[in-house]
Amino acid sequence: MLDIWFVAGIALGTIVTGFCAIGSFDRGSDSVQRRSWNREHLARKRALVASRPPIRAIGLAQGNLPKAG
Repeated sequence: MLDIWFVAGIALGTIVTGFCAIGSFDRGSDSVQRRSWNREHLARKRALVASRPPIRAIGLAQGNLPKAG
């Protein structure tokens, strides 16, 4: 009988810990979105992606010409 209560306690503790972890993650992600440095990070990421050449241009630069026809 003691084993059943032990397993039930472990299961309940795991569930409670999971809900606490999910709540902490949500609060943390909301906090990050409010910070100003997140905007700077997004701007830097967009600038990096915009500065890369398109995939087609990379292939042409390496000598991979499209086939005619």
